[in-house]
Amino acid sequence: MDIYEAIHQRRSHRMYKPEIPPKEVLDRVIDAALWAPSGVNAQAWEITLMAGKVRDKFVELVSQATKYLLPELQKAGVPEKGREFVMKFFKNLGGAPVVIAVTISKDPDPGMQMANIQSGAALFQNLLLAAHAEGLGTCWMTGPLKARADEIAAFLGVPQELELVAIITLGYPDHQPPMPPKKDVARKTRWLGFD
Repeated sequence: MDIYEAIHQRRSHRMYKPEIPPKEVLDRVIDAALWAPSGVNAQAWEITLMAGKVRDKFVELVSQATKYLLPELQKAGVPEKGREFVMKFFKNLGGAPVVIAVTISKDPDPGMQMANIQSGAALFQNLLLAAHAEGLGTCWMTGPLKARADEIAAFLGVPQELELVAIITLGYPDHQPPMPPKKDVARKTRWLGFD
């Protein structure tokens, strides 16, 4: 799959088929994620994949975040139909058979901590695009962390020196979401010195 095609066609999926992707497919996706650039090549990340009963217990924990997220969604002006969709998704994470958590190293130096966060984001993007190329759907989620980050970290056995950045649902999609509207590129792009 062409990289531009992958970038333009990838969507956030919130409904999945129950089949767990083969391990060799997951290995390729994770390998691609780990090729992401990282600040000073620290590769200060850790990936945890969950399926089966572990995934079920994790989803039960994450689903409890809805009571904290609903007021935020209302405050953000998300319409009622949208809020209902988010609440439904959080109950079982769309049935995704695999959930992935990514942690990064905590660093007391603010500059290095920012580099670790950005490195984690690069890893996420690689993972999303590689999964899409394999015919898998994903959804990058930070919402549960706002309400339950400490409990999620404890469930995963994340040591104090690591910080949970986000989770990703992954599996074969059960639908194709429409393309979301994009803001005007001209308003979001500045060209300096190209006269």
